[in-house]
Amino acid sequence: MVIPKAPPAPAAAGTGGMPRPRRSRRRTRSPLAAYGFLTPALGLFLILVGIPMLGAFALVFLDYRIIGQPRFIGLDNLRRFFDDPMVPQVFGNTLKMLLPLVAAHCILGLGLAYATFRVAARTASIYRAIIYFPTIVTTVSVAVAWGFMLDTDNGVVNYYLAKLGAPHIPWLVSPTWSIPAIIVFSVWKFVGTPYLFFLIGLQNIPHSYLEAADVDGANAWQRFRYIILPLLTPTTFLVVVLSFINYLQLFDEPFVLTDGGPGTSSTSVTMYIYQNFEAGRYGYASTISAVLFVCILAITLVQFLASKRWVRYDNE
Repeated sequence: MVIPKAPPAPAAAGTGGMPRPRRSRRRTRSPLAAYGFLTPALGLFLILVGIPMLGAFALVFLDYRIIGQPRFIGLDNLRRFFDDPMVPQVFGNTLKMLLPLVAAHCILGLGLAYATFRVAARTASIYRAIIYFPTIVTTVSVAVAWGFMLDTDNGVVNYYLAKLGAPHIPWLVSPTWSIPAIIVFSVWKFVGTPYLFFLIGLQNIPHSYLEAADVDGANAWQRFRYIILPLLTPTTFLVVVLSFINYLQLFDEPFVLTDGGPGTSSTSVTMYIYQNFEAGRYGYASTISAVLFVCILAITLVQFLASKRWVRYDNE
């Protein structure tokens, strides 16, 4: 006995006989949710950074000494800035420390990262801890220790130099040696950050590129020069930009090690800003801060424009 098939269900009205499409369960997410999550952070940034920054720019045009009403003086602070004989010196001191520090962080950070990248994973973890550890220690505490180590008469560095027959070096009390002492300390203290960036960049390089180079018979230098370095250009660009921004604002190292001395031989721009704030010249200190901000912004923009010529990304 043949059982007849049930007739097909009638099509829904208005569909023209076509099956009704299934509704997607994925709801369209509203951008309001993202704005809601961003609002607390943006609010805190505006209160703690944005408003004080606007206040600092306003002080450029004022003579303000806390006691008494602020007095509008127009561009007098800016004229004073261009006539101040200390300004070229502190900017020159900052430049003398900035360029060696950026170069040392890029070269030494990359070298340490590449050496760590080539060793076994268990040994690499030990190297990572040793190299990055100084970065997480407070600058003031280790700077005080380095001050004792670099003491001219009783420091451990000069003690071992004397054992080797070298004369005592006045690391912190000589205009010739104060900036090199700050550079050596800062490299030891902060090289862990670019080292970590470079190490992450090396670990993100696809192994297929290195394997293809091995198949083609490339040696270690050729792999480093023609594969690793081009693929690390985004990381190098990041390290250079962050290093310029950080070391244009160099303060802790000269403040603790040399107090800007001897004389003003190691006084940085931010130290000079601090000295003017300490003396109650808030309008003039804000003027130097505003000029430094414009310099950092201009240098960063130039670096971003120049990066189009040498930074290469994987999708290019």
